[in-house]
Amino acid sequence: MKCPNCGVDNDRVIDSRASQDGFAIRRRRECLGCQSRYNTYERVDDPIKCPFCHEGSNRVVDNEMSEGGFAVRRHRECLCCRRQYTTYERSEERSIKVVKKDGTRCPFDRQKIRMGLEKACWKRPISDEQIESVVVAVEHDVHARSEPEVPSTFLGELVMQHLRKLDQVAFVRFASVYRQFQDVQDFVDELDEIMARAKVSTPE
Repeated sequence: MKCPNCGVDNDRVIDSRASQDGFAIRRRRECLGCQSRYNTYERVDDPIKCPFCHEGSNRVVDNEMSEGGFAVRRHRECLCCRRQYTTYERSEERSIKVVKKDGTRCPFDRQKIRMGLEKACWKRPISDEQIESVVVAVEHDVHARSEPEVPSTFLGELVMQHLRKLDQVAFVRFASVYRQFQDVQDFVDELDEIMARAKVSTPE
């Protein structure tokens, strides 16, 4: 799993313990790159106890990296009812706050970014994997700032920066909501900018 501070995929587990309710495992990790320590939590999306019969006996069928290396997805099989389910272990060491325009703060939530992208990319030739790659890129850029807070304006511009490269129609959709376009002229101005960029990047 990649370190949330330096992005190096090389760490060691110092200790592990289950939560009191048995629905999570906390692992204390040390990055072998920058020596920083952080916690990962494996919990629901995905309980450690079987979500069907609530027994705690299970086996891991297979593991795979997810979310650009910042999460581990494990497929598990309950040893009691034999049903399978999935758990995700993610780093939760750094709690980054998003500062909104009115000064209020809320936790950084990758799912909100994904939902906004899915709306913008509706009925466009864009796969779930491409959307996930944008979410991962944005998440990586946010963590790379090494700051506990990020302005919502910076976050919105960051999403648009990556979305512009992916699909221009989806970009305009997202921009129309984020920048609160008031009339047709706002769309025309944005399209003029896109066309100007296209002329610059297209060789004669």
